[in-house]
Amino acid sequence: MEGTIPRCTRTIRSFWRKAFLGAVFFVALVGLTTPTVYGASISDLEKQKAAKQAEITKNQAMADQKAAEAKDLTKQIDTLSGDIANTQSKINETSGQISQVNGEIATLDGQIEITKKQLDEENKKLDGTLVELYRTTNGSSYRSTLFMLLSSRDLASTMESGTHLTALQQQIDNKIAEVEGIKAEFERQSTAQKAKKDELSQLQSQQEAQKRSATAQKGYKDSLLGMTEDQKASYLASVDKLKSEITHISAQIYAERQKLLSGGSEKLMGGGSGYPYSAIDVPDAWGFLTRECTSYAAWYWNVVLGKRFINTRPGQGSAWNWPALAGDQGYSVSSTPRTGAIISWSAGGLTSQWGHVAIVEQVNSNGTIDVSEFNWIQYSYSYRANVNPGSYGSYSYIY
Repeated sequence: MEGTIPRCTRTIRSFWRKAFLGAVFFVALVGLTTPTVYGASISDLEKQKAAKQAEITKNQAMADQKAAEAKDLTKQIDTLSGDIANTQSKINETSGQISQVNGEIATLDGQIEITKKQLDEENKKLDGTLVELYRTTNGSSYRSTLFMLLSSRDLASTMESGTHLTALQQQIDNKIAEVEGIKAEFERQSTAQKAKKDELSQLQSQQEAQKRSATAQKGYKDSLLGMTEDQKASYLASVDKLKSEITHISAQIYAERQKLLSGGSEKLMGGGSGYPYSAIDVPDAWGFLTRECTSYAAWYWNVVLGKRFINTRPGQGSAWNWPALAGDQGYSVSSTPRTGAIISWSAGGLTSQWGHVAIVEQVNSNGTIDVSEFNWIQYSYSYRANVNPGSYGSYSYIY
């Protein structure tokens, strides 16, 4: 039939139509999935960053613990220092006692030597007196004066001899008593000397124990200081290393975000904010950390808009938790954008493990928004136009 298109032609046209539509679908699919490729990369980087941050937290906690231990040990060390000083004082005192006892022993040695000589001399005198007695009595010390009187022819000589014997006997008795006294003094001195030597030995042993104690105390003190400081330094070194790695990962994350900007309709605009803080991660006036997204958003509401917004949950003020903070302060949380509202993205996705907040500067007719923010570009202010909020995960608006 005239005007009828041959079936083969229709088939060819149908083929090319399908091919064309397939190509268009493929291009569209590629265009739609490109952010997802970047997103996966950012997500992986964020996981790495979160893992590093967890390690930092752990190592910082260990370093803080070691610092606390060092503080506690400082008290122990101060006590040890006092003990060491006390022990050293005892050592010095014992040294003085040892010197004194050594002097007393030396004095006793001299006295004993004199007494021994005196005893020897008195023994010699006694021996002489005994010899004289023996000679006078012809060897019999038991003959009485009466016997000599009866056997003597000369009474006068007998009386004289008896008197002499009595004198000799008295001398002997005196000498014996004197020798016994000297012997007793010698024994006393010898006993005193032995006691002093025993005291000296005890003092020397005591001093050796004190010296060992002082050495042990000093060693323990040094080990406590060394151990704690070394461990603390080790943990802090780990923290510094991890922070360096996080900085590197953060740079990669921000680079990936720039790829997202260049790959879609979203645009990064110039300009400034008036945000006053220059220090990084120090507490601001509202309970957040400076140069982070949360600090900028809090500053904007409090200073620019005059709407009070603070961290009602210290330690839980991350961007993803801002809807809870908003509820604490009587603000509404909605899915509908509004100029001046705070947009809060949940954790993960293309933001970070802490989420992200920004200020809605403009609501566009195509469903996108313009936002101002901090730390989307590392620790810096940025203004992004034509942002599709859903591209970065779940979100909500606060106003």
